[in-house]
Amino acid sequence: MDSLFEELIAVDSESALNFFVNNLRESAGTERVRDDETFYVASILAHYSQTSRADTTSIPSMANLSEVFDSFILPSSLLSDAEILEIGGSQILLFAGFFRDQMATRHNVRWYDQVGQSMYEKASQYSRDVKKREFFDRMSGSFPAWTMICNQMSRSCRDNRLLLRLN
Repeated sequence: MDSLFEELIAVDSESALNFFVNNLRESAGTERVRDDETFYVASILAHYSQTSRADTTSIPSMANLSEVFDSFILPSSLLSDAEILEIGGSQILLFAGFFRDQMATRHNVRWYDQVGQSMYEKASQYSRDVKKREFFDRMSGSFPAWTMICNQMSRSCRDNRLLLRLN
């Protein structure tokens, strides 16, 4: 029994990333998604699944969309920093996507879809790196689709929680 327990809690970064990549692809179904976007979204979900809210080495996950609003949208001075815009967009993707059902009871998640889309659009405008600029521009266009795919994946994980495989 101890080895089963150890196997269940022994999740490294690679396992978490693979879990999210595979489940995002499955949840996307017939929707055409780009591999680079799939890996990017999976890396966001994997990162926040393994980052404590008390982390002081980077910007930790917020608790909900209200905190995202207070931290990334309200302070307008941050809205010209590509890195901050990307982090804000990723937080919105996490909450308006993966935790959409829970957030929808308190927040207008469709409005946050537009805000997340706008954050990636602005990140593309302010980024100095041409490849990031192009990528963020694509993410801006596909942001609503990714929130729906993340939401579908979250529902699937909840419905099949006893069938989850990490490998």
